[in-house]
Amino acid sequence: MRRVFVVAIGLITIAVAAPFATSLPASSADVAVAVRADNELGPVRTHLGTQFVWPGGLDRSREARARFAALAPTIIRINVTTDGYPGLPLVMPAGLTQGDWDFANLDLIVGDARAAGARILMTIAYPPQWMWDCGTRTLRDPTFGEFAAYAARLVAYYNTGSFVAEDGRQILNPAATGNRATYWELWNEPDQHHSACPPGPGLSPEQYVGMWNASADAMLAVDPSIKLVGPTTGGPVTSRVPDYLPAVLSGARHRPDVVSFHAYGGWQNAQTDRFLFSGDGACCGLAGIDRGLARVRALAGDTPIWITEVNVNAAWDGDDPAARPWTAYGAAWGASAFARFARAGVDTVYQFQFVHPTLRQFSLLDAAGAPLLPYWRDYYLARYFPPGSVLVSATSSLDEVETLAALAPGSANVRVLVVNHRADSDSAVGGRGSPATVRVTISGLPPVIGVTLRRVDATTPLENGPSLVSLAGGNAATLTLAGYGFALLEFVTAP
Repeated sequence: MRRVFVVAIGLITIAVAAPFATSLPASSADVAVAVRADNELGPVRTHLGTQFVWPGGLDRSREARARFAALAPTIIRINVTTDGYPGLPLVMPAGLTQGDWDFANLDLIVGDARAAGARILMTIAYPPQWMWDCGTRTLRDPTFGEFAAYAARLVAYYNTGSFVAEDGRQILNPAATGNRATYWELWNEPDQHHSACPPGPGLSPEQYVGMWNASADAMLAVDPSIKLVGPTTGGPVTSRVPDYLPAVLSGARHRPDVVSFHAYGGWQNAQTDRFLFSGDGACCGLAGIDRGLARVRALAGDTPIWITEVNVNAAWDGDDPAARPWTAYGAAWGASAFARFARAGVDTVYQFQFVHPTLRQFSLLDAAGAPLLPYWRDYYLARYFPPGSVLVSATSSLDEVETLAALAPGSANVRVLVVNHRADSDSAVGGRGSPATVRVTISGLPPVIGVTLRRVDATTPLENGPSLVSLAGGNAATLTLAGYGFALLEFVTAP
């Protein structure tokens, strides 16, 4: 992530009743959601991951590590940079000085991820600072051979257990190959300014292809089984012609095994609630991400698509004064994003990031290790709609109330997501959202013997998350969301 945005099973409390969870007649609802369980659309492929940028994030409180283990993300992205956030150690080995092969900080992050059972996506964000001419802000080796050799040494350290440094020393990995990384992402946001000495202009698409070819050849020579991920742009499409993805797909000697990009609703805390969802018609918001994703899918074909950074807002100048990313608005925004990405067949989505040292708008936990509302969002979305679920037809009568429905893996039960992102007005920044009463009707199911509900919104207790509410059985249920947020229903069928 850069500071400039490119346009382009925890505790469960069971209750028998709760406010706004009823079996009201259909006439009481202002939004109708219709689910056809017998109209299967295809599998859910979408995994939810998160990421770390600096070490020690799980050690700043007693709660953080337990919350991370409970979340149990299947894959973690590690962004290997020289970004020295105040008071935090640098992560990139030999990032400042050639030959200073200190992997301690990077190994700490890798160890935390692997201890939780997660796979690793290693992102080599850009070349170390000593490879740059800081006066001209250009690489001293424009052929990218020097960077390719560096990347190959990182692959060797993790995947073969050692490498030979520039001076002939053998650098050993204490874990040998126990922390092997299959997935490697080349360069972070080449369309953005990088953070080398001083910040530079990134790479053109043509330069990116040159970097990709040199690096891929060197890395695959060390371990032919690795999977290469790119082009990691700041959005699904950019203004470059040719753009990065078509350039690398046509010019790479080894095509990307996974296509990647980043997705943020906006880049300024002052942007309106509606803008972060809908954009301005030409760009931005989740609507703009949708359009860009469709273009990526048309180019990528069957190649898996990973969104390796996602969040409400890319603003780095301070937490949103309206607190949207980590409250009910962020719960609704992220749930809407998940629904769209699942329908589009995105393979993996990486929330940015698990715990930021100071900014709550980039975090699932606060500084004390307590969960913020997006923690429970991702916790339950991953459990209600895991890969292996089967999407079924679901429609809503109102665009600002979205829905997603799927058959649970190996079951006839149907799970339904209902997201309310009805803005207070076109100009609202940090509004509560307008209420929605939603009638969900389901057809094509065996007899339903029970319905359960969870709501993630402004009323959700942060310590233990949303309670589980039991509703009367039947093929319909009515719920109310008092503002921004989402609901998770499960229609339970007879054995």
